Amino acid sequence: MSQAKRRELIEITIGTVLLSLGFYFFLLPQALVIGGVMGVAVFLKDIIPVSLFVFIANGVLLIIGFLVLGKTFFLKTFYASLLSPTVLFVLEKTIRQDAITRHLEESPLLISTLFGGLLVGIGLGLVLRNNGTTGGIDVIQNIAHKFLHIPFSTAMYVSDGTIILIAMFIDVELGLYALFAMILSGFVIDRIAIEGRSGYTAFVVTDHAALIKDEIYARLDRGVTDVKVRGGYSKSEKDMLICTVDRRQLYVFKRLIRMTDPKAFTFVSRTKEVLGQGFTRGSYQ
Repeated sequence: MSQAKRRELIEITIGTVLLSLGFYFFLLPQALVIGGVMGVAVFLKDIIPVSLFVFIANGVLLIIGFLVLGKTFFLKTFYASLLSPTVLFVLEKTIRQDAITRHLEESPLLISTLFGGLLVGIGLGLVLRNNGTTGGIDVIQNIAHKFLHIPFSTAMYVSDGTIILIAMFIDVELGLYALFAMILSGFVIDRIAIEGRSGYTAFVVTDHAALIKDEIYARLDRGVTDVKVRGGYSKSEKDMLICTVDRRQLYVFKRLIRMTDPKAFTFVSRTKEVLGQGFTRGSYQ
Protein backbone atom coordinates (compact mmCIF):
# COMPACT_ATOMS: atom_id res chain seq x y z
CA MET A 1 0.00 0.00 0.00
CA SER A 2 1.37 3.39 -1.00
CA GLN A 3 1.91 6.20 1.49
CA ALA A 4 -0.99 8.15 -0.05
CA LYS A 5 -3.34 5.19 0.37
CA ARG A 6 -2.23 4.69 3.96
CA ARG A 7 -2.91 8.35 4.69
CA GLU A 8 -6.36 8.07 3.14
CA LEU A 9 -7.13 5.00 5.22
CA ILE A 10 -5.92 6.69 8.41
CA GLU A 11 -8.03 9.81 7.78
CA ILE A 12 -11.11 7.74 6.92
CA THR A 13 -10.59 5.75 10.12
CA ILE A 14 -10.21 8.90 12.24
CA GLY A 15 -13.25 10.46 10.56
CA THR A 16 -15.43 7.41 11.13
CA VAL A 17 -14.39 7.17 14.78
CA LEU A 18 -15.08 10.89 15.36
CA LEU A 19 -18.56 10.79 13.87
CA SER A 20 -19.33 7.65 15.88
CA LEU A 21 -18.15 9.33 19.08
CA GLY A 22 -20.18 12.46 18.35
CA PHE A 23 -23.28 10.40 17.72
CA TYR A 24 -22.86 8.07 20.69
CA PHE A 25 -21.92 10.56 23.41
CA PHE A 26 -23.95 13.62 22.36
CA LEU A 27 -26.74 12.93 19.88
CA LEU A 28 -27.92 9.53 21.07
CA PRO A 29 -28.34 10.38 24.80
CA GLN A 30 -30.54 13.36 23.87
CA ALA A 31 -32.44 11.39 21.18
CA LEU A 32 -31.35 13.88 18.50
CA VAL A 33 -32.13 12.62 15.02
CA ILE A 34 -30.02 14.20 12.27
CA GLY A 35 -30.86 11.81 9.46
CA GLY A 36 -29.27 8.75 7.95
CA VAL A 37 -29.14 5.23 9.34
CA MET A 38 -27.97 6.52 12.72
CA GLY A 39 -31.03 8.79 12.83
CA VAL A 40 -33.33 5.82 12.29
CA ALA A 41 -31.36 3.93 14.95
CA VAL A 42 -32.34 6.62 17.46
CA PHE A 43 -36.02 5.90 16.79
CA LEU A 44 -35.50 2.18 17.38
CA LYS A 45 -32.97 2.29 20.24
CA ASP A 46 -35.48 0.88 22.74
CA ILE A 47 -36.24 -2.04 20.43
CA ILE A 48 -32.84 -3.00 19.00
CA PRO A 49 -29.30 -2.04 20.04
CA VAL A 50 -28.04 0.88 18.00
CA SER A 51 -24.85 -0.83 16.84
CA LEU A 52 -26.76 -3.92 15.72
CA PHE A 53 -29.29 -1.90 13.75
CA VAL A 54 -26.56 0.17 12.07
CA PHE A 55 -24.63 -2.98 11.22
CA ILE A 56 -27.69 -4.70 9.70
CA ALA A 57 -28.89 -1.60 7.83
CA ASN A 58 -25.41 -0.78 6.49
CA GLY A 59 -24.90 -4.41 5.49
CA VAL A 60 -28.16 -4.62 3.57
CA LEU A 61 -27.62 -1.27 1.87
CA LEU A 62 -24.02 -2.24 1.10
CA ILE A 63 -25.23 -5.33 -0.77
CA ILE A 64 -27.80 -3.24 -2.65
CA GLY A 65 -25.07 -0.77 -3.52
CA PHE A 66 -22.86 -3.56 -4.86
CA LEU A 67 -25.66 -4.97 -7.02
CA VAL A 68 -26.87 -1.63 -8.34
CA LEU A 69 -23.85 0.69 -8.26
CA GLY A 70 -21.03 -1.77 -8.82
CA LYS A 71 -17.75 -2.92 -7.34
CA THR A 72 -16.04 0.49 -7.13
CA PHE A 73 -18.79 1.94 -4.92
CA PHE A 74 -18.75 -1.21 -2.79
CA LEU A 75 -15.00 -0.99 -2.16
CA LYS A 76 -15.18 2.72 -1.30
CA THR A 77 -18.04 2.09 1.12
CA PHE A 78 -17.21 -1.26 2.70
CA TYR A 79 -14.61 -0.20 5.27
CA ALA A 80 -16.36 2.77 6.87
CA SER A 81 -19.76 1.03 6.71
CA LEU A 82 -18.52 -1.75 8.96
CA LEU A 83 -16.13 0.32 11.08
CA SER A 84 -18.86 2.65 12.34
CA PRO A 85 -21.14 -0.02 13.90
CA THR A 86 -18.03 -1.77 15.26
CA VAL A 87 -16.99 1.40 17.10
CA LEU A 88 -20.55 1.82 18.39
CA PHE A 89 -20.60 -1.81 19.58
CA VAL A 90 -17.35 -1.37 21.51
CA LEU A 91 -18.68 1.82 23.10
CA GLU A 92 -21.95 0.14 24.08
CA LYS A 93 -20.03 -2.63 25.84
CA THR A 94 -17.54 -0.39 27.64
CA ILE A 95 -18.93 3.12 28.29
CA ARG A 96 -22.44 4.31 29.03
CA GLN A 97 -23.78 6.72 26.42
CA ASP A 98 -24.53 9.46 28.96
CA ALA A 99 -20.99 9.38 30.38
CA ILE A 100 -20.55 13.00 29.30
CA THR A 101 -24.04 14.47 29.13
CA ARG A 102 -24.99 13.42 32.68
CA HIS A 103 -22.37 15.85 33.98
CA LEU A 104 -23.88 18.78 32.06
CA GLU A 105 -25.96 20.83 34.46
CA GLU A 106 -26.76 23.79 32.21
CA SER A 107 -28.14 23.55 28.66
CA PRO A 108 -27.27 19.88 28.11
CA LEU A 109 -29.43 19.75 24.97
CA LEU A 110 -27.75 22.76 23.40
CA ILE A 111 -24.24 21.56 24.27
CA SER A 112 -25.05 18.10 22.91
CA THR A 113 -26.37 19.66 19.71
CA LEU A 114 -23.24 21.75 19.21
CA PHE A 115 -20.66 19.10 20.01
CA GLY A 116 -22.60 16.30 18.33
CA GLY A 117 -23.03 18.30 15.12
CA LEU A 118 -19.40 19.42 15.23
CA LEU A 119 -17.92 15.94 15.68
CA VAL A 120 -20.20 14.37 13.10
CA GLY A 121 -19.33 17.15 10.66
CA ILE A 122 -15.58 16.80 11.22
CA GLY A 123 -15.79 13.02 10.90
CA LEU A 124 -17.85 12.99 7.72
CA GLY A 125 -15.74 15.78 6.28
CA LEU A 126 -12.58 13.70 6.71
CA VAL A 127 -14.23 10.68 5.12
CA LEU A 128 -15.59 12.63 2.15
CA ARG A 129 -12.32 14.54 1.66
CA ASN A 130 -10.65 11.20 0.99
CA ASN A 131 -13.37 10.14 -1.47
CA GLY A 132 -14.84 7.66 0.98
CA THR A 133 -18.38 7.20 2.20
CA THR A 134 -19.94 5.82 5.36
CA GLY A 135 -22.57 3.91 3.40
CA GLY A 136 -26.07 3.72 4.86
CA ILE A 137 -28.51 6.18 3.30
CA ASP A 138 -25.69 7.29 0.96
CA VAL A 139 -26.51 4.20 -1.09
CA ILE A 140 -30.10 5.31 -1.65
CA GLN A 141 -28.94 8.83 -2.45
CA ASN A 142 -26.45 7.56 -5.02
CA ILE A 143 -29.06 5.31 -6.64
CA ALA A 144 -31.50 8.22 -6.90
CA HIS A 145 -28.74 10.34 -8.42
CA LYS A 146 -27.70 7.69 -10.95
CA PHE A 147 -31.05 6.43 -12.17
CA LEU A 148 -33.49 9.26 -11.45
CA HIS A 149 -30.96 12.02 -12.24
CA ILE A 150 -31.76 13.73 -8.96
CA PRO A 151 -28.87 15.93 -7.79
CA PHE A 152 -27.01 14.22 -4.94
CA SER A 153 -27.46 17.22 -2.64
CA THR A 154 -31.22 17.17 -3.28
CA ALA A 155 -31.43 13.45 -2.57
CA MET A 156 -29.47 13.98 0.65
CA TYR A 157 -31.69 16.79 1.90
CA VAL A 158 -34.87 14.88 1.00
CA SER A 159 -33.83 11.66 2.74
CA ASP A 160 -32.31 13.26 5.84
CA GLY A 161 -35.03 15.92 5.94
CA THR A 162 -37.74 13.27 5.92
CA ILE A 163 -36.19 11.53 8.91
CA ILE A 164 -35.86 14.81 10.81
CA LEU A 165 -39.44 15.77 9.91
CA ILE A 166 -40.66 12.55 11.48
CA ALA A 167 -38.65 13.40 14.58
CA MET A 168 -40.30 16.84 14.72
CA PHE A 169 -43.74 15.25 14.68
CA ILE A 170 -42.72 13.17 17.70
CA ASP A 171 -41.06 16.04 19.58
CA VAL A 172 -40.94 19.52 18.04
CA GLU A 173 -38.19 20.84 20.33
CA LEU A 174 -35.88 17.88 19.78
CA GLY A 175 -36.61 18.06 16.05
CA LEU A 176 -35.56 21.71 15.90
CA TYR A 177 -32.35 20.99 17.81
CA ALA A 178 -31.68 18.08 15.45
CA LEU A 179 -32.24 20.36 12.46
CA PHE A 180 -29.71 22.81 13.87
CA ALA A 181 -27.21 19.97 14.44
CA MET A 182 -27.66 18.85 10.82
CA ILE A 183 -27.07 22.39 9.51
CA LEU A 184 -23.98 22.75 11.70
CA SER A 185 -22.56 19.41 10.59
CA GLY A 186 -23.25 20.29 6.96
CA PHE A 187 -21.32 23.54 7.35
CA VAL A 188 -18.38 21.76 8.95
CA ILE A 189 -18.42 19.04 6.27
CA ASP A 190 -18.22 21.70 3.59
CA ARG A 191 -15.32 23.45 5.31
CA ILE A 192 -13.30 20.25 5.70
CA ALA A 193 -14.22 18.31 2.56
CA ILE A 194 -14.21 21.26 0.15
CA GLU A 195 -12.45 24.19 1.85
CA GLY A 196 -9.86 21.71 3.10
CA ARG A 197 -8.80 21.39 -0.53
CA SER A 198 -8.86 25.10 -1.22
CA GLY A 199 -5.88 27.24 -2.04
CA TYR A 200 -4.80 30.41 -3.78
CA THR A 201 -3.84 30.83 -7.40
CA ALA A 202 -1.30 33.54 -8.14
CA PHE A 203 -0.72 35.16 -11.53
CA VAL A 204 2.66 36.87 -11.80
CA VAL A 205 3.60 38.98 -14.82
CA THR A 206 7.38 39.40 -14.77
CA ASP A 207 10.59 39.91 -16.71
CA HIS A 208 12.43 37.49 -14.41
CA ALA A 209 10.43 34.32 -14.86
CA ALA A 210 13.41 31.95 -14.61
CA LEU A 211 14.53 33.35 -11.25
CA ILE A 212 11.05 33.25 -9.77
CA LYS A 213 10.45 29.70 -10.96
CA ASP A 214 13.70 28.52 -9.42
CA GLU A 215 12.75 30.12 -6.08
CA ILE A 216 9.28 28.54 -6.15
CA TYR A 217 10.71 25.10 -6.91
CA ALA A 218 13.32 25.43 -4.18
CA ARG A 219 11.26 26.98 -1.38
CA LEU A 220 7.68 25.86 -2.01
CA ASP A 221 8.00 22.71 -4.10
CA ARG A 222 5.08 23.80 -6.30
CA GLY A 223 4.61 23.52 -10.02
CA VAL A 224 4.43 26.61 -12.23
CA THR A 225 2.76 27.24 -15.58
CA ASP A 226 4.63 29.71 -17.78
CA VAL A 227 2.52 31.62 -20.32
CA LYS A 228 3.77 34.18 -22.83
CA VAL A 229 1.68 37.38 -22.66
CA ARG A 230 1.76 40.78 -24.35
CA GLY A 231 0.92 44.09 -22.73
CA GLY A 232 -2.19 45.70 -24.17
CA TYR A 233 -0.71 49.21 -24.07
CA SER A 234 3.04 48.68 -24.22
CA LYS A 235 2.85 45.75 -26.68
CA SER A 236 5.91 44.31 -24.89
CA GLU A 237 6.10 40.57 -24.30
CA LYS A 238 6.45 39.19 -20.81
CA ASP A 239 6.05 35.89 -18.96
CA MET A 240 3.01 35.24 -16.80
CA LEU A 241 3.57 32.57 -14.17
CA ILE A 242 0.56 30.74 -12.78
CA CYS A 243 1.06 28.93 -9.48
CA THR A 244 -1.39 27.50 -6.96
CA VAL A 245 -0.33 27.32 -3.33
CA ASP A 246 -2.08 26.35 -0.13
CA ARG A 247 -3.00 28.85 2.55
CA ARG A 248 0.11 28.23 4.62
CA GLN A 249 2.39 29.00 1.68
CA LEU A 250 0.75 32.22 0.50
CA TYR A 251 2.76 34.57 2.74
CA VAL A 252 6.06 32.96 1.75
CA PHE A 253 5.05 33.13 -1.90
CA LYS A 254 4.31 36.86 -1.80
CA ARG A 255 7.55 37.59 0.03
CA LEU A 256 9.43 35.51 -2.52
CA ILE A 257 7.98 37.59 -5.38
CA ARG A 258 8.83 40.88 -3.68
CA MET A 259 12.43 39.81 -3.10
CA THR A 260 12.98 38.35 -6.56
CA ASP A 261 11.19 40.91 -8.71
CA PRO A 262 9.72 43.92 -6.85
CA LYS A 263 8.33 45.26 -10.15
CA ALA A 264 6.36 42.11 -10.94
CA PHE A 265 2.61 42.59 -11.41
CA THR A 266 0.91 39.99 -9.19
CA PHE A 267 -2.69 39.22 -8.45
CA VAL A 268 -3.99 36.39 -6.30
CA SER A 269 -7.40 34.76 -6.42
CA ARG A 270 -9.03 32.40 -3.97
CA THR A 271 -9.43 28.90 -5.43
CA LYS A 272 -12.30 27.03 -3.82
CA GLU A 273 -11.05 23.54 -4.63
CA VAL A 274 -7.71 22.32 -5.92
CA LEU A 275 -7.41 18.90 -7.55
CA GLY A 276 -4.13 17.34 -8.54
CA GLN A 277 -0.72 16.25 -7.35
CA GLY A 278 0.38 17.94 -4.16
CA PHE A 279 -3.16 18.89 -3.10
CA THR A 280 -5.45 15.87 -3.30
CA ARG A 281 -4.91 12.15 -3.37
CA GLY A 282 -6.46 9.54 -5.60
CA SER A 283 -9.84 8.00 -4.88
CA TYR A 284 -10.10 5.51 -2.06
CA GLN A 285 -10.50 2.11 -3.65
